[in-house]
Amino acid sequence: MATAPKVSVLIPVYNGERHLSECLESVQKQDFNDYEILIADDGSSDGSQKIIEHFAAGDPRIRWWKNSRNLGLTANSNACLREASGEYIKFVHQDDVLLTPTALRKMVFALDENPSAVLAGSQPHLTGATLRSVVVSLPPGRFDGKKTIVACFEQNTNLIGQPTLTLFRKSAAVRGFDERFTGGMDFEMWCHLLEQGDFVYLAEPLATWRVHQNHQTARARTGGVGDGEALLLMQIYYAKPWLLAAATHRLLFTQIYYLRKNHGRAAAGLTDKMMNQLSVRHYLWQWLKHRTSKPFHQLARKLPRPLIFGRRNVWNNLN
Repeated sequence: MATAPKVSVLIPVYNGERHLSECLESVQKQDFNDYEILIADDGSSDGSQKIIEHFAAGDPRIRWWKNSRNLGLTANSNACLREASGEYIKFVHQDDVLLTPTALRKMVFALDENPSAVLAGSQPHLTGATLRSVVVSLPPGRFDGKKTIVACFEQNTNLIGQPTLTLFRKSAAVRGFDERFTGGMDFEMWCHLLEQGDFVYLAEPLATWRVHQNHQTARARTGGVGDGEALLLMQIYYAKPWLLAAATHRLLFTQIYYLRKNHGRAAAGLTDKMMNQLSVRHYLWQWLKHRTSKPFHQLARKLPRPLIFGRRNVWNNLN
């Protein structure tokens, strides 16, 4: 009986001929060789299949199949995950590449050396970015999983990054990606993993995420899907007792602010509960901190009148 590989490299493909060869070559150049490559072609209509067949013919580590129908990115990622036999899971999306031959080895070492960690990540690196991007830099090291989730919600951002930047334990991901999510499928999975263990971060660029309008995850976010998913994710997590207890003033303010801004009345049930936990006084203080770049007279014009003239006790308690 063949020994299972240490790592399963998973590549969900849909019409990826433009960058697929470069993606596969970057995996094959790795100096860590104990891996399999699983490719699920989700009904491509371009030349992706020919590229896959070419690489598979010369590399016995590659196993691939074509889905009988188009599943979409989340379900196709789950199809890959179900077939994986490795201890660790490494997604490399069809548009992305591993930047260095040591990438896989370094990420495997990070999880091997940190048994409490379920997820490893590397420094964000973007290729072909035409939009202004905000990248949050973390120091290297191991971080408590649940505290990392809290930090993400406090900043309303995915601090972990895209799947190509990560490696995770298959044993912690048996559930698979939640198929209610598409644009936010990766962040929802990171939260699921980090409830179970720690996050270890390598502060160096090991892989790159290619940014362009036809990228798989860019297509997934078309039509504001990601925005609707933010509300669903917070509804799920705010119902968890551990997050309710761990929620900081900053987390509560940030989520109330953006949920109200993006969802209005649809988020009212959730934001009202959060407001009861935060209080008007703390909300106002966090709002002022959020807008510290604005001169005070501009802030005052934007404050609701009841808060300025009818809530003097709020102002008195700010200092």
